[in-house]
Amino acid sequence: MTIKFHRSTISLLSVVVVAALIAGGTGTAAASDAQSEIQANAHVAVIAQASQTPANEPAAEKTELTMEQVIVKVKEQGYSDISEIEREDGRYCVEARDPGGKKVEIYVDAKTGEIVEKDKGDKADLSKDEVIAKLKEQGYPEVSKIEREGERDQYWVMASDADGKRFELHVNAKTGEITRKEQRGE
Repeated sequence: MTIKFHRSTISLLSVVVVAALIAGGTGTAAASDAQSEIQANAHVAVIAQASQTPANEPAAEKTELTMEQVIVKVKEQGYSDISEIEREDGRYCVEARDPGGKKVEIYVDAKTGEIVEKDKGDKADLSKDEVIAKLKEQGYPEVSKIEREGERDQYWVMASDADGKRFELHVNAKTGEITRKEQRGE
Protein backbone atom coordinates (compact mmCIF):
# COMPACT_ATOMS: atom_id res chain seq x y z
CA MET A 1 0.00 0.00 0.00
CA THR A 2 1.39 3.38 -0.99
CA ILE A 3 0.76 6.37 1.22
CA LYS A 4 0.76 9.73 -0.50
CA PHE A 5 1.67 12.81 1.48
CA HIS A 6 0.93 16.27 0.21
CA ARG A 7 3.60 18.88 0.85
CA SER A 8 1.41 20.62 3.42
CA THR A 9 1.02 17.32 5.31
CA ILE A 10 4.79 16.73 5.25
CA SER A 11 5.41 20.19 6.66
CA LEU A 12 2.86 19.64 9.42
CA LEU A 13 4.38 16.28 10.36
CA SER A 14 7.84 17.84 10.44
CA VAL A 15 6.58 20.55 12.78
CA VAL A 16 5.05 17.91 15.07
CA VAL A 17 8.29 15.91 15.17
CA VAL A 18 10.41 19.00 15.82
CA ALA A 19 8.03 20.08 18.61
CA ALA A 20 8.35 16.63 20.15
CA LEU A 21 12.14 16.89 20.01
CA ILE A 22 12.13 20.32 21.62
CA ALA A 23 9.66 19.21 24.31
CA GLY A 24 12.29 17.08 25.59
CA GLY A 25 14.21 14.37 27.02
CA THR A 26 12.24 11.16 26.93
CA GLY A 27 11.59 9.63 23.58
CA THR A 28 14.19 11.79 21.81
CA ALA A 29 15.54 8.79 19.95
CA ALA A 30 12.02 7.64 19.07
CA ALA A 31 11.11 11.12 17.84
CA SER A 32 14.29 11.24 15.78
CA ASP A 33 13.51 7.84 14.26
CA ALA A 34 9.95 8.98 13.53
CA GLN A 35 11.22 12.12 11.80
CA SER A 36 13.61 10.07 9.64
CA GLU A 37 10.84 7.67 8.69
CA ILE A 38 8.46 10.52 7.83
CA GLN A 39 11.10 12.18 5.66
CA ALA A 40 11.89 8.89 3.88
CA ASN A 41 8.21 8.16 3.26
CA ALA A 42 7.63 11.71 2.10
CA HIS A 43 10.55 11.45 -0.33
CA VAL A 44 9.20 8.17 -1.72
CA ALA A 45 5.69 9.64 -1.96
CA VAL A 46 6.93 12.72 -3.82
CA ILE A 47 8.87 10.55 -6.31
CA ALA A 48 5.90 8.21 -6.78
CA GLN A 49 3.52 11.13 -7.29
CA ALA A 50 5.83 12.77 -9.86
CA SER A 51 6.01 9.55 -11.89
CA GLN A 52 2.23 9.17 -12.06
CA THR A 53 0.02 10.92 -14.59
CA PRO A 54 -2.11 13.60 -12.91
CA ALA A 55 -5.77 12.63 -12.55
CA ASN A 56 -7.01 15.54 -14.68
CA GLU A 57 -4.65 14.80 -17.60
CA PRO A 58 -5.11 11.40 -19.26
CA ALA A 59 -1.99 9.62 -20.53
CA ALA A 60 -3.49 9.51 -24.05
CA GLU A 61 -3.32 13.31 -24.29
CA LYS A 62 0.47 13.15 -24.23
CA THR A 63 0.56 11.14 -27.48
CA GLU A 64 -1.49 13.64 -29.47
CA LEU A 65 0.01 15.50 -32.38
CA THR A 66 0.86 19.17 -32.13
CA MET A 67 -0.76 21.71 -34.44
CA GLU A 68 2.48 21.93 -36.40
CA GLN A 69 2.51 18.14 -36.92
CA VAL A 70 -1.13 18.20 -38.04
CA ILE A 71 -0.38 20.96 -40.57
CA VAL A 72 2.47 18.87 -42.03
CA LYS A 73 0.21 15.78 -42.26
CA VAL A 74 -2.59 17.75 -43.94
CA LYS A 75 -0.18 19.26 -46.47
CA GLU A 76 1.23 15.79 -47.21
CA GLN A 77 -2.31 14.78 -48.21
CA GLY A 78 -2.52 17.58 -50.81
CA TYR A 79 -4.25 20.33 -48.86
CA SER A 80 -2.96 23.91 -49.00
CA ASP A 81 -3.74 27.48 -47.92
CA ILE A 82 -4.50 26.46 -44.34
CA SER A 83 -6.36 29.45 -42.94
CA GLU A 84 -7.44 28.13 -39.54
CA ILE A 85 -6.76 25.21 -37.23
CA GLU A 86 -8.48 24.54 -33.92
CA ARG A 87 -8.40 21.68 -31.41
CA GLU A 88 -11.82 20.28 -30.48
CA ASP A 89 -13.16 16.96 -29.14
CA GLY A 90 -10.08 14.77 -29.72
CA ARG A 91 -9.50 16.10 -33.20
CA TYR A 92 -8.39 19.17 -35.07
CA CYS A 93 -10.71 21.25 -37.25
CA VAL A 94 -8.74 22.60 -40.23
CA GLU A 95 -9.89 25.10 -42.84
CA ALA A 96 -7.90 24.74 -46.05
CA ARG A 97 -8.09 24.24 -49.80
CA ASP A 98 -8.40 20.69 -51.06
CA PRO A 99 -6.23 19.37 -53.91
CA GLY A 100 -8.87 20.66 -56.37
CA GLY A 101 -8.66 24.20 -54.97
CA LYS A 102 -11.99 24.17 -53.10
CA LYS A 103 -12.19 25.72 -49.64
CA VAL A 104 -13.06 22.94 -47.21
CA GLU A 105 -13.24 22.20 -43.53
CA ILE A 106 -11.67 18.89 -42.54
CA TYR A 107 -11.44 17.10 -39.23
CA VAL A 108 -8.16 15.39 -38.38
CA ASP A 109 -7.67 12.73 -35.69
CA ALA A 110 -5.44 14.31 -33.02
CA LYS A 111 -3.47 11.09 -32.46
CA THR A 112 -2.98 9.73 -35.98
CA GLY A 113 -3.24 12.76 -38.26
CA GLU A 114 -5.75 10.94 -40.45
CA ILE A 115 -8.65 12.87 -41.94
CA VAL A 116 -11.78 11.52 -40.28
CA GLU A 117 -14.38 13.85 -41.78
CA LYS A 118 -14.72 16.37 -44.57
CA ASP A 119 -17.29 19.13 -44.36
CA LYS A 120 -17.74 21.28 -47.42
CA GLY A 121 -20.95 22.83 -46.07
CA ASP A 122 -21.31 26.59 -46.33
CA LYS A 123 -17.60 27.21 -46.58
CA ALA A 124 -16.92 25.39 -49.85
CA ASP A 125 -16.20 27.65 -52.81
CA LEU A 126 -16.25 26.75 -56.45
CA SER A 127 -12.91 26.59 -58.21
CA LYS A 128 -12.28 28.82 -61.24
CA ASP A 129 -12.80 25.83 -63.55
CA GLU A 130 -16.16 25.07 -61.95
CA VAL A 131 -17.25 28.71 -62.33
CA ILE A 132 -16.28 28.67 -66.02
CA ALA A 133 -18.26 25.43 -66.54
CA LYS A 134 -21.33 26.97 -64.85
CA LEU A 135 -21.03 30.10 -67.02
CA LYS A 136 -20.94 27.93 -70.16
CA GLU A 137 -24.15 26.26 -68.98
CA GLN A 138 -25.68 29.75 -68.60
CA GLY A 139 -24.81 30.82 -72.16
CA TYR A 140 -21.31 32.30 -71.82
CA PRO A 141 -19.06 29.96 -73.83
CA GLU A 142 -15.97 32.20 -73.79
CA VAL A 143 -14.33 33.49 -70.61
CA SER A 144 -11.41 35.84 -71.19
CA LYS A 145 -10.64 36.73 -67.58
CA ILE A 146 -11.59 35.44 -64.13
CA GLU A 147 -10.39 36.79 -60.78
CA ARG A 148 -11.34 36.36 -57.18
CA GLU A 149 -12.55 39.62 -55.62
CA GLY A 150 -10.34 39.77 -52.52
CA GLU A 151 -11.72 37.73 -49.64
CA ARG A 152 -15.32 38.24 -50.76
CA ASP A 153 -17.39 35.33 -51.96
CA GLN A 154 -17.40 36.46 -55.58
CA TYR A 155 -15.51 36.06 -58.81
CA TRP A 156 -15.10 38.91 -61.27
CA VAL A 157 -15.38 37.59 -64.83
CA MET A 158 -15.06 38.96 -68.35
CA ALA A 159 -17.03 36.70 -70.69
CA SER A 160 -18.78 36.66 -74.04
CA ASP A 161 -22.20 35.21 -74.75
CA ALA A 162 -23.10 33.01 -77.74
CA ASP A 163 -23.69 36.14 -79.89
CA GLY A 164 -20.19 37.48 -79.10
CA LYS A 165 -21.38 40.27 -76.78
CA ARG A 166 -18.90 40.96 -73.96
CA PHE A 167 -20.02 41.16 -70.34
CA GLU A 168 -18.53 41.94 -66.97
CA LEU A 169 -20.02 39.43 -64.56
CA HIS A 170 -19.94 39.06 -60.82
CA VAL A 171 -20.41 35.41 -59.90
CA ASN A 172 -21.22 33.97 -56.48
CA ALA A 173 -18.23 31.78 -55.50
CA LYS A 174 -20.41 29.27 -53.68
CA THR A 175 -23.27 28.79 -56.15
CA GLY A 176 -21.96 29.96 -59.53
CA GLU A 177 -24.95 32.29 -59.93
CA ILE A 178 -24.45 35.59 -61.72
CA THR A 179 -25.12 38.35 -59.18
CA ARG A 180 -24.31 41.31 -61.43
CA LYS A 181 -24.06 41.67 -65.20
CA GLU A 182 -22.94 44.66 -67.27
CA GLN A 183 -22.47 44.68 -71.02
CA ARG A 184 -19.08 46.01 -72.20
CA GLY A 185 -18.28 47.34 -75.70
CA GLU A 186 -19.76 45.80 -78.81
